[in-house]
Amino acid sequence: MFLFLNKKSTKAASVETLNRELADTDARLALLKAEVAAQMIKLAGQTNDLAPLRQAEESLMAARNYYSFENTPVEIGMVQTALGDMLLHLGRKASDKGAIVRARDAYRAAITLASLHGDDSQREALRKKVKLAESYMGLRKITPPLFRVA
Repeated sequence: MFLFLNKKSTKAASVETLNRELADTDARLALLKAEVAAQMIKLAGQTNDLAPLRQAEESLMAARNYYSFENTPVEIGMVQTALGDMLLHLGRKASDKGAIVRARDAYRAAITLASLHGDDSQREALRKKVKLAESYMGLRKITPPLFRVA
């Protein structure tokens, strides 16, 4: 009987060790995907081409799949912000409204991550960037006048 219990506890410890190693490997893979995204953003900036940013978006999405939003590392939020910045810059340069929409979406995802990390100053800066992107999209909110002139 003791031998049977010992095998069970060894098997449970082995499964626990494998699960821990899998989680560590997933975390490293997610950070590598974020690094690929950062390199694609850099390439897009050097070539003034929007094409590498598609791969950056896909890599970031894949990296975020390894984490819940609450557990996402700060680095992924930083890359998300850089993606938005580059999409906005190149989208304005090429007059590509689709790229500007993608920039706004990237900023919104970065706002969520900044909120979860408790970074209020980053969240406020990103909200201004969302408003800027929306103004380039023609979604500027018009404030109605308080008084009409007769």
